Amino acid sequence: MTVRGVDWAAVLGGSAVGAAILAGCVPFAADGPPLEYVRLALVALAAAAAFVLDEPAAAAVDAVPQTRRQRTAARSLAVMAPLVVWTVGIVALELRNATTPALALLVEGVGVLAVTVALAAGLRFAGRNEPGEVVASVLGAAMLAVLIFNPPPRSVPFFPVDAGWAASSVLWGCLAVAAVMLVVAASRDPYRR
Repeated sequence: MTVRGVDWAAVLGGSAVGAAILAGCVPFAADGPPLEYVRLALVALAAAAAFVLDEPAAAAVDAVPQTRRQRTAARSLAVMAPLVVWTVGIVALELRNATTPALALLVEGVGVLAVTVALAAGLRFAGRNEPGEVVASVLGAAMLAVLIFNPPPRSVPFFPVDAGWAASSVLWGCLAVAAVMLVVAASRDPYRR
């Protein structure tokens, strides 16, 4: 299986923006990680992950004897680019300041990226061959709204700052597992008579 057809410009471009934001956060992490800006990097990385399942040439790809599940498995490897950027950035923040909640931030990043790919897989299953733009814009706007307005519930915050890290990690971990199951379910080939 090869990673063919991935919009590398979008995936690597979003990953580069996320890496630049995280690199800018590291020098300012001496007094504590600047979590608001760290989450902006996660928005860029989620936008990059949204384009992993785009298949602009689906009609040509469908003619190749490869199932959608096989294509999804191969193309999901491209999610490693934003995931590696997120992991390296969080490790760098933790090296700069040991009070960084690195494990919780890693779980948060995995959850966000998994949900992003799951939304793209759902749209692709519904018949949209290029769900990346829709998912990137809708999810990016939703993440920015949550970051800016910090809506309830406060007991299980999506993006905690001071408290609630354990509950947030459980939430993102559960969302990641559910998202992976959704990607698997939405990756089956459509029924044809």
